[in-house]
Amino acid sequence: MLRPVPALLVVLLTLGGVTLASPAEAMPPEVAKGCTGKVALTFDDGPARGTTHRLVQVLRRNQVPATFFMVGQRVAASPAAALEVEQAGNLVANHSWAHRDMSRQSYRDVRRSLRATRRAMKAAGLHPTDLMRPPYGALAKPARRAIRASGYVPVLWTDDSLDWKSGSSQQIARRILAGLHPGRNIVLQHDGVNRSPISVGAVERVIRVAKRRGYCFTALDENGRPGFPTPLVTAVAKDAVEGTDAVVTLELAQPAGRATAVVVEAASGTALVGSDLPAFQARVEIPAGKVRGTVRIPVATDAVLEPAETFSVVLRDPEGVRVGQPTTVTVIDAANAPRIDLPGPPFLPLGPTFS
Repeated sequence: MLRPVPALLVVLLTLGGVTLASPAEAMPPEVAKGCTGKVALTFDDGPARGTTHRLVQVLRRNQVPATFFMVGQRVAASPAAALEVEQAGNLVANHSWAHRDMSRQSYRDVRRSLRATRRAMKAAGLHPTDLMRPPYGALAKPARRAIRASGYVPVLWTDDSLDWKSGSSQQIARRILAGLHPGRNIVLQHDGVNRSPISVGAVERVIRVAKRRGYCFTALDENGRPGFPTPLVTAVAKDAVEGTDAVVTLELAQPAGRATAVVVEAASGTALVGSDLPAFQARVEIPAGKVRGTVRIPVATDAVLEPAETFSVVLRDPEGVRVGQPTTVTVIDAANAPRIDLPGPPFLPLGPTFS
């Protein structure tokens, strides 16, 4: 969604040692303004083609994010299903390579399992978080050390649906709703076990009733708590030739699980805003599930032969992201630019492009 920004060009881009709480332990209350409590839906053991697709559609229809703890073997077997999860605005996290009990594994085996899963996620085109969930919630000292050494934050749950064990969709929904409390809630369900289609059938009712009771739905933040991560956004720019556009790529370090925004502004260097290029400000909204996109800044041309000049691209007014340092754009005089004859127009018109 775009908000009016006075005097700005508004652009919408479709951009491509932690302590574990025990499963039954209530997390410290931290309630968003106007919310009874926060609810983070989490799903383990997928992806599973048909079931995960159906679940993603339910979440998308209800505009609710979730965090998926994926098994590496299943990501490798169904990369398209895994990618659909992230592209719909959900976050993905590590649930081991083959769903082995980590309390029985060596330090080396746990590290190998986590690395293999991350490789499979990257190969599928995912941008995994640094969150992980041990299979069965089981850990021992070697596994805890391996998780920390691998840079992961372990996450358990506060509300167990027991969907893998028994119950109809309605019964599973009742269990989840009964387990919600004011404060922060992490719900455990599964999208990769035999009973997962039944569990997915409970999700819509859980969302509807919980919202009616005043709960707000969220993902998991960098610390594995209900909330949203705040990734770093940086700008990368290519050299520009006078009379064309400077192409600036915005990149999120990881998906945010929600729509975020930042203002892109051109600032004078040896190339002056107002003469060498027009004043440029754009509020760019990055949809959930996307991590990259481009914006184009027009560069003026003149009849003066001059050396290369530069201007800066500054990111400011972040919403849901942290901004990186300004980046520099080099402007090359048209007379000095190498000539390349290509069919069609020499450059694309001003506006966002997608990757």
